[in-house]
Amino acid sequence: MSKSRTQKEELLTRYKDLIESKSGYLLVNSDKIDTSTVTKLKIELKNADANITVIKNSIFKVALQDTKQPLQVQEFDGPTALITFDDDPTAPAKLVKKVQKEMSLLSPRNGVYEGEFLTAERVMQLADIPSREVLLSRLVGTMNAPLTGFMNAITGNVRGLTMVLKGISEKKA
Repeated sequence: MSKSRTQKEELLTRYKDLIESKSGYLLVNSDKIDTSTVTKLKIELKNADANITVIKNSIFKVALQDTKQPLQVQEFDGPTALITFDDDPTAPAKLVKKVQKEMSLLSPRNGVYEGEFLTAERVMQLADIPSREVLLSRLVGTMNAPLTGFMNAITGNVRGLTMVLKGISEKKA
């Protein structure tokens, strides 16, 4: 069923807002996905501060051109879903990879993160990167390691001195 001109203009405005308001998006192939899987995926994506929308390709391509997105993104055909996210691109990429492994659905096509084009391979590489929280905890642990070593060295000398003094006091007693 074709859409009226006003419906198309509303869709175009909505797509432009999605592209401009989010830090990035992924385009995935949605031809084999069923309603129950989409519903589960929407819930999981919402927990990861992301959202999925099945798009109308012709109108979305116009929105891409109007918002000056990379030209490579505009090369897609067939049923497509748009996954938008605010901060962390790894969480939606991990969910896409999980659904692809479990049910052979949602193969990534490409994406954009902070204006940079991502191929399907790069999207799958994002899924292998640890989450932001894990990376931050590793950074704090790495920054804490020299201090911990220094404290162990200082307390080790004091501990050694107390052990020597204790040994001397036991010999005299």
